[in-house]
Amino acid sequence: MKRFGLAVAAILLGATSAFAQPPKAADALAQRYELGQRLKRFEQEWEKHDGTAARKRSLTHIQKLTQQFFAFQFGDAGRSLDLAGFALLSDDEPSTTRLWAWSLYAVPNLRVVDGKAKELTVTIHQFFTVKGDVPKSLEVQLWFTEKQITTIKPNRFPHTEKIPLPPLGEFKGLDRRLYFMVESGKEIRRSAIGISQVADLDARLAALKKTVATSDVIDTIEKATARDRAELLTELAGGTISETDLPAADLLANAERMLDGKEFYTAAKHGQFWLSVPTDAKRSTPVRVFIPKGLDPTKPVPVVVALHGAGGSENLFFEGYGGGRIVTECRERGWVLVAPRSGLNFTGSPPVPAILDQLSKRYPLDPKRTFVVGHSMGVTQTIDLVQKHPDRFAAAAALGGSGTVKDAKPFATLPVFIGVGDKDFALAGARALNKTLTAGGAKNVTYKEYADIEHMVIVREALADVFAVFDKAAR
Repeated sequence: MKRFGLAVAAILLGATSAFAQPPKAADALAQRYELGQRLKRFEQEWEKHDGTAARKRSLTHIQKLTQQFFAFQFGDAGRSLDLAGFALLSDDEPSTTRLWAWSLYAVPNLRVVDGKAKELTVTIHQFFTVKGDVPKSLEVQLWFTEKQITTIKPNRFPHTEKIPLPPLGEFKGLDRRLYFMVESGKEIRRSAIGISQVADLDARLAALKKTVATSDVIDTIEKATARDRAELLTELAGGTISETDLPAADLLANAERMLDGKEFYTAAKHGQFWLSVPTDAKRSTPVRVFIPKGLDPTKPVPVVVALHGAGGSENLFFEGYGGGRIVTECRERGWVLVAPRSGLNFTGSPPVPAILDQLSKRYPLDPKRTFVVGHSMGVTQTIDLVQKHPDRFAAAAALGGSGTVKDAKPFATLPVFIGVGDKDFALAGARALNKTLTAGGAKNVTYKEYADIEHMVIVREALADVFAVFDKAAR
């Protein structure tokens, strides 16, 4: 496993080096996190507005997003997301005071702190430039509990403050929220950042690393997870910023429990989990899984493998793409969802068969009802997987992307869904993929273009059609 922070940075650097000079790694990770938070807020707003006019207004801003992201223009991408969200609500231009409120974001110097720490250093930055001076009405508040609210009226940025940390008390660890509110004129913007407090942080991390270092062979999910988690938590404690909020206190406590050699992950334990799956004696792949409630170990259930796009991670299908809509689809059906971290790989694919083989030892996965869906880069990997392992998948979906078809035989009878927006930069590639498969003899391909849809929202728009294909194959 690559070091977490470096892995995210490598994705960003690799995806953008041909376009622009990237910012410093620490700044890039903080901006990447903030962009992810704004993307989730936009997608939540998108869910509330299915009117054609509102989404068309929003689309004019969203169409710029992908290019801005891959040019490392994170601030501009954040502005595009905010403007797109405003456009869903109204066709009025946002006021300067509103833009000032949304231009600011908070960056804690640490996301994982020792339980003895009494304060946290937080710096307020401008994510994107707004014309004019700082409004006289602009006020910022930061707090963990309403008993200790820090109120400031900064007139220049960046601005750094010390925020009181609540005591841990009798707890060994707590995953808290740092609340951040900006008021500018009539506009009020609220957000929250995950902060973990851990008692005896350094000693517990040292003990975990010492124990996992004694394992010569990584042959269980627990060993792989504990090893990778020790590395991840060490990075987070050192100031690395993940692209999403992670419950580090809970992750550490769980990793410590895994050292007893017993199975931690079982079919009886339902919910969402971060874990690492060993794919050989030395290597493992981080995955995020959804396990439905009430699994019967004797009754195999369908499993959906979800492959994210470039610049994303295993968290994207759970928190992005319509606010994790695919999790809802799987929960309603009682299906398992598996999202591996793919890295930046347009020529191959993650070791999905090895991952499924390991997970099948814990969960009743049906090998005859295994489905795969990919977005963007994930489409390339989906096409690669089907060709390399033609007997592993019962259906496949390709959303907003294309892939190299060297052998069309595995697709001859396989149900395949290809979905793309008519405003998607991948439109030509998706059309070419459809043409190649059908010309190669694929008889069960469904192709659909979505009006007024672009690259970032195609997954959410197409999921109902994807699962209609999966449902039919599952029967």
